Amino acid sequence: MGFWQKTMIAVACSKPLRRAGEAVGRKTGLAAQFVSGTDGAGHVKRTQELAKQGIRVSSFYLGEYVTDPAQVAETVDAITAVIPKLDRVGLDVHVSIDPSQLGYMQDPGMLDDNAHKIAGLIRDVGGEKAGRRCCRMMIDMEDFDMVDDTLALHDRLLEAGYPVAQTLQARLLRTEADMVRKIAQGAMIRLVKGAMAPPDHVAFTRRRDIDENYLKLASMMLSDEARLTGFMPVFGSHHRELVEYIAKVADERGWEREAFEFEMLYGVNQPLQRDLVSLGYRLRLYAPFGADWWAYAWRRVGENPRNLGLLLRSRLNATGL
Repeated sequence: MGFWQKTMIAVACSKPLRRAGEAVGRKTGLAAQFVSGTDGAGHVKRTQELAKQGIRVSSFYLGEYVTDPAQVAETVDAITAVIPKLDRVGLDVHVSIDPSQLGYMQDPGMLDDNAHKIAGLIRDVGGEKAGRRCCRMMIDMEDFDMVDDTLALHDRLLEAGYPVAQTLQARLLRTEADMVRKIAQGAMIRLVKGAMAPPDHVAFTRRRDIDENYLKLASMMLSDEARLTGFMPVFGSHHRELVEYIAKVADERGWEREAFEFEMLYGVNQPLQRDLVSLGYRLRLYAPFGADWWAYAWRRVGENPRNLGLLLRSRLNATGL
């Protein structure tokens, strides 16, 4: 982990800076730029508003660097509480989780128990009554040294019959081989570029190379083989040129627009969001909710320094400067 990332993580974890930042966020509206609600009720309300615009949501309960078992329990409680609320109003029950939120740092058994609990609840609200709604638990990909454990968790849940999906990172050299296996499984995969920079010997380091690998992997996800296995592609990107190219490839290869999705972060590149919806593509927003927005926002800066500009511009817009 580099100096910049360590610095931003220190900012995220600093209690005095967090208190000051959260006070600013409440006054300026900065928190609302990135967070869909401070609690489950607010999140569901905002999700309903987005659904009216043709936008789906992947719910994510905020909580970074979870080292306290009590906080793990709080996270599980918040997630399991919001699932029936989404179901009751007829929305997608699509929940993103970080393994580190559910006990990865404490005990493998704790992680498995919590993942099974959440995935089982999503399975229970799915089925025939869910109709065309997407009911899935999407497993996020975190640091490089967690990849094998994260993919193993996905495999266990998938083999047990749970509605589970997995995130893969185009930055990693290994992802092509991982993608081949996931396509054969008929999995649902969200492809992202990847944020936290892993060691150079396991990852692409130049932006151009990452983009080229992203497009190569996207082509695999839109192959005839992927369609035959029931594979569900999800393309996570805010890069207009990449998104437009992928949309063109999907159309040329005869993929129905309901058979794949684009996903973006809540509050980011709204013009592209509107364009995708107007053209009839499925769009999903990764929508965090909860009170702990400060660490989330600054981790995004640690992962990509360009996000600092977004944070600052959002604050200027909110204050009218």
